[in-house]
Order: sequence, then C-alpha cells, then structure tokens
Amino acid sequence: MIDVRKATRQDLKRHNRSTLLRAVVYGLADNRAALAQITGLAKPTVSDLISELITEGFLIERGTGEAAENGGKRPRLLEFVPAARQVIGVSIDAHQITGVLADLSGRIVAEHIARLDGTRVIDILIDAINGLIAQLDAPLLCIGVGVPGVVDSERGIVEHCAPLGWRHLPLAEQLSAVLHCPVTVANNTELAALAQFAFRSGEIDRSHNLITILVNSTAEIGVALRGAYYHHGGDIGGLRLTPTSAPLHETLSWAAIQHHAADLRASYPATMLPERDLTIVHLRYAAINDDPLAWCLIDELAEALATVTAWAIMLLHPHHVSLAGEIAELGAPLLDRLRAKTTALLAPETVDAVTFSLADDARLSAVGALAHAIHQKLDIL
Repeated sequence: MIDVRKATRQDLKRHNRSTLLRAVVYGLADNRAALAQITGLAKPTVSDLISELITEGFLIERGTGEAAENGGKRPRLLEFVPAARQVIGVSIDAHQITGVLADLSGRIVAEHIARLDGTRVIDILIDAINGLIAQLDAPLLCIGVGVPGVVDSERGIVEHCAPLGWRHLPLAEQLSAVLHCPVTVANNTELAALAQFAFRSGEIDRSHNLITILVNSTAEIGVALRGAYYHHGGDIGGLRLTPTSAPLHETLSWAAIQHHAADLRASYPATMLPERDLTIVHLRYAAINDDPLAWCLIDELAEALATVTAWAIMLLHPHHVSLAGEIAELGAPLLDRLRAKTTALLAPETVDAVTFSLADDARLSAVGALAHAIHQKLDIL
C-alpha cells in the first residue's frame, strides 16, 4: 500500500495506473465506468489513465458492451494486450545460466542456456541476456535475475552467494548500466515459489501459502504467503541438523550423494547402480525397481529434507510444499518418502492438511524472475 502522506503525485499516478490495469487483467472490470465504480477513482482520472495505457499499447478497445438498464451509451470494452511488452527472466546457479523471453502473460517465446566456466559469470550472463534481446519482437519492459544465496532485492544487491563467490555485489546496477534497461534481482528459490503462483494453475491456489525447497549445489527455501502477497527466500545450505552432522549443502548435493553411494556399495553388492558416472536418472530407475541401495540413499535424503519441512510447516503453516531443483528429478520415490518421514515428525492431521508436489521445470526460477520483474515494473501480478 502507498502511504499517501509521503507519496508523490507520480507515485499516486503509478499506483492508480496499476490498480486499473490489474482490474482489466483479472477481469474485474472491462470498461471505464465499471473501473471507476470498483476502484473509487474519479471518472476523469480513469479516462485519462486508460487513454495513456491504450496509447502505450497495454490496453485496446475491442467492441462495445451492453448499455445500462437505465439507458445511455454502450460502453467501449477494454482488453489487456500481453504482447505489448516482453520481459527477460534469468536464473543463475553454480553450473549454468537459464534465460527465457516471454510476454506479460508469461508465455515463453525463446529460451537460452549457457554453461558457466567459473571465471566469467557476469560476461556470460550479459551474453545470454543479449542473445535473448536479439530475439525481441516487442519493446523490452525489464529484466529479472535470480541467483542463489542472500539477496537484497530492494536494492538489487547480492549480499552473499557462495556458489559464485559473490559478496556485496550491486548486480542490478551493473547490469542496468550495460544493458540500458531496468533490472531486478532476487533469490532463486523465492522466485521459484513466486512462479508457481504467477503463471501456473492446478492444485496451487492463489490464496495459498507455499513453501518451495530447492536443492542444487546448495539448499534453499522460498516462501510465498497469501498468494505471493509476501515472498521471501534464502540459503539454508549451511544448516546442520545436528551438531555433528554435515551442513545441508554437503548432505543434499548431487556430488555428496554420489560419494555416499560409493561408500555404501560394499554393503549392497547386488545393486544395479553403476559404479561410475551415477546420475539422478540411474537412482530413480533403480528405486522404481526396488534396488536396496537406491532406497537407502533416498531414505537418507528424505530424512534430512523432512526435518527442514517439518519445521517449515510448524512455523509457516503452508497449504503446499513444493520440492524443486535437480533433486526433484528423483520424482515420486523421493516425494512419497518425504511426506511419510515428515508425518513421522508431526501430528498426521497437520501433514494431511498440506499438499506436496514436485516442481521439476528447470526454468522455474527464470520464470519467477519474469514474474518479479513484471510485478516491480507494472504491479499487475
């Protein structure tokens, strides 16, 4: 909400524009008179702002509606134009950059993936964004970037990102200066949670509270409360579940799983898991075929994740828990074990009130970066 005592005239105008645009986007009103009625704004103000939005291409007039019961002119119907602008969303992890180009409805029209070499992250990031800019067929509204670690999203500063070795990096400022476009920056897992509200349907309702646990090179948790009215995310990779256990980024990383599989192999000589180049696909296939070593590894993963999940459920009371990142590729075997082990830590009725799902789209954080950027620029999500 805007504090009217401190807001400038420009702030109020932006707020009113966003209010009107949101009303059209979500089908709350489709003409000027109805917009004035539901927003409480004066009719001349509505008329002026709608004219601006039409001139800028965000809205069009398409036909006329029914006249009011007491007669009068038939209203000119308004329609949102998602293709009026395009947005770029990018997510960075320890190994690659994933970028998407989309319209304002989240419809992806181009993708770009770039592998990181560990030394030229910013240069590779700019190259990836420029590769998407080259495919624009509408004006670019803004760019959203997601990174692992601790991020000050208000100022666009990466406070700490262990996988990339960044500290106190003004990433939004640096990218804006090079690309000449507004840039927003936020935590990857926060964005993964936001994406599931912004452009997705199904079992995740907009009124729900959502927790997303993302595991790649580190472990992070993202929170979106009351349909993303409040969203936040952060790195929990340094958390030790007991004073003597390894931190989560060592326990849950794929490299740690591979090493642990090698250590346990002597106890499971008949395992179908390969001795070298073990992949998540191998582990999932072996679990489906009741391989004991595979189930031992999945049980240990689920045990660690269940402790985090149980605490999150008790503290945040989510309606839904989503498992994301490369670990989500283990699929139903891991998700079923996670729910069972979480239930063992809490009252069954507490867990029964929560739905669980896998968010295995590798573009999820990049899509969330789109949503965050659109929200910051237009405030319509």
